[in-house]
This record gives sequence, structure tokens and C-alpha cells, in this order.
Amino acid sequence: MKKFENVYQDAALMKKALLGEANESEQQELEKRLAECPDLQKVYEQLQNGETLRVAFEEYKNYSSKKAYESFLQKIGQTEPEVIKKPRAFRIWWSVAAAVVLVIGLSFYMSNYGSIEEENRPLIQPGVQQAQLTLPDGSIIDVHKKEVNVIVDGVQVKYKEGVLSYEPTVTTQHEEKNVEEKPVKSNELIIPRGGENTVILADGTTVHLNAGSKLTYPVRFAGKRRIVALEGEAYFEVVQDESHPFVVQTHLGEVMVLGTAFNVNAYTDASVCYTTLVHGKVQFSAPNVGTVTLQPGEQAVVSANGTEKRTVDLDEYIGWVNGVYNFKNRSLGEIMETFERWYDIQVYYETPDLRDITYSGSLKRYGAVNSFLDALELTGDLTYKISGRKVLIYDGMKE
Repeated sequence: MKKFENVYQDAALMKKALLGEANESEQQELEKRLAECPDLQKVYEQLQNGETLRVAFEEYKNYSSKKAYESFLQKIGQTEPEVIKKPRAFRIWWSVAAAVVLVIGLSFYMSNYGSIEEENRPLIQPGVQQAQLTLPDGSIIDVHKKEVNVIVDGVQVKYKEGVLSYEPTVTTQHEEKNVEEKPVKSNELIIPRGGENTVILADGTTVHLNAGSKLTYPVRFAGKRRIVALEGEAYFEVVQDESHPFVVQTHLGEVMVLGTAFNVNAYTDASVCYTTLVHGKVQFSAPNVGTVTLQPGEQAVVSANGTEKRTVDLDEYIGWVNGVYNFKNRSLGEIMETFERWYDIQVYYETPDLRDITYSGSLKRYGAVNSFLDALELTGDLTYKISGRKVLIYDGMKE
């Protein structure tokens, strides 16, 4: 039996108990469930606090789209509640907040403990460590299937536990001062949909590659600049070398750094490139936008139409590296594009407008995508079906 197999029943019992509507049998059943599950007990204790319920209601407003939030208020016959000292008014607020527990509570369970596997809804599991390496001689290696330990142009190439590393056997870095900056001998690391991997370059720079990405880089760096080319998304931790700037080339421009940590999202099927700086200093340059200099916590948003520099919440753009997806007022279409790559799925919508519904929330990167979809279904916006690697999304507001 799954730890939270009776999650719907648990939430309903909590709601009744909070409203004082639970009969003796229901109260006993709830107490039994609380005794069996310390996590459930902890949440129930938090929900007994009026301030927690108030926060839950605000969280629901942020998590749900405007459409579902307004529908929720209509269904319970209320406008947005205000806490008033009159007992009856407080009872109304308590009732509304307790109803929200059903949504917030279930979302909490499913986000942290997995989904409820229902008929015709198989679990879609997250991506795994996998990558395909193309060596300078054209040979191709599936690094997750075969041990890699070769010498290429004086550099030892190894693969172990999701990390591909390049270790110069002799001091060869930048020995050629005036050669072309793009060496002839380069590697290409391709991360398929439903995959991820990490590579440590010959200069010690670490690159975490997301699903559906490709990194082209030299076996060893030569010349005045350390140049790599990226298609997709990667998080870079660059080893500082002031005399040899590190450059990331994308289809919309290039990022130049001396030593820093930053994220680049530059999928070739997208019209926008996002460069997000965690610490250090970087410059993004492109023919049509000039040069944009970023400070920590800033992001450059570049497209064919121009560029925008803005301050962002770093967790929203680099959370994937730490195992958590964070979304704030993001459209369902944009969210599902991210999940299509990571879960290797194809998403279809009953009507195009479903893509425009906005949400805020988070999902553990290594959990099933069903957790996210189940939580959204509770808002009333949508319902969904799964067929193989296809996810079909329908309007949940239709009668």
C-alpha cells in the first residue's frame, strides 16, 4: 500500500474535523491515520492554526490560475473573504479556508510523496543520466552504456557515474598563443530528451547539461579564448583565468566570462535565449543587441527583436540543477515544454487557450510528472489522460 494511497479521504477527514463536522467514527478514523503517518499529523497540526489557513488561502490564489480561483469562489458562494470579528463572518472565512485545505493539502502530498496511480494513468518517470559522445575521429560512444577511458590529443577522457571528465596528461593548455581560437579537434556531447549529464572540461570548468542539449567543445583549449558552443540548457561553473576568457556561443549570440557561475537556456527551437548570472560577471553580446553586462541575480533575455536585462529569482532559473523546478506565473505551455524535454513526452491540448493558463508552484525534478498534473487537476482548470509517452490535456471547467 502506498504511503498516501488514501490522500483524498485524508483531506476530506481533515476538512470535516477542522469545521467540527466530523462524527465519532470519522474522528476515530482521522486519529488512526494521524497515528500511522507522522507527516500527516504535522500538517494537520499546522492547519489547526488560523494563520496557517490564511497563508494556505493566499497560496491557493498564487498556485491556481485566475480562472480556477474565481470558479472556486463561485462554487462556495463567496467573494474573497476578509477576517471580521463577528462569529458568523469568521465561520464563513474558516469554511472557505478549510475548503482550500483540500487543494493545498493534496498538492503538498503529491508534490512530496508521489502521485496516485489510477486506471489509464501510468506514471511517467523523470529523465536519467545519459549522453552520446562524438570524438574527433567521428566515433560515437553512448557513455552511459560503455566505460570510457581513452587518450585524445594528450588528454585523458573518462566517464564515471554521470560525469564525463577531461584531464590533460601534460601541460598543454594555451600553449599556442596565436592560433585560431577554435581548435580542430573537438568533442560533441549530446543529451537526449529524458536525459542529463555533467562534463568537466580540460580547464576544470564544470558544465551541467539539461535534457535535449548539445555542447561542442575542444578536447583541450588553445588560443586566447576558451570557446564552447551550446544548443539547449546548461549550468556553467567556470574556472577563473583572466588571460583566457571563457566564451559560450549560442544561436543568438555569445556569453563571455572570466570565472563565474551562470545558466544559459538557448534551445534552437526557441526564439529567446536566457542568460542568468549566479555570481561573478558576464557579458552577453550579439550583432543586433550590442553588449549586455550582468551582475549577480540579473538575467539577459535576448531575441531577434532585441534584449532585456532584468532582476530575477535565481531559484526559478537554476533550481533544476539542485533537483527542483520552480515556476512563478508561468504559462502551462511554457511549463510543459520544459517537461517535454525532461520526461521525454509529447503534450497535446484540447484547445490552444489551455496553454495560456498561468501557474506558480514547484515540482521535484526526480519525481513523476503525474505529481504536477494531479495537483493542477485539483485547481479545476484541467484534466488529463496519458497514452504511452503522450499527455492529453482537457478543459476541466467544462460541465
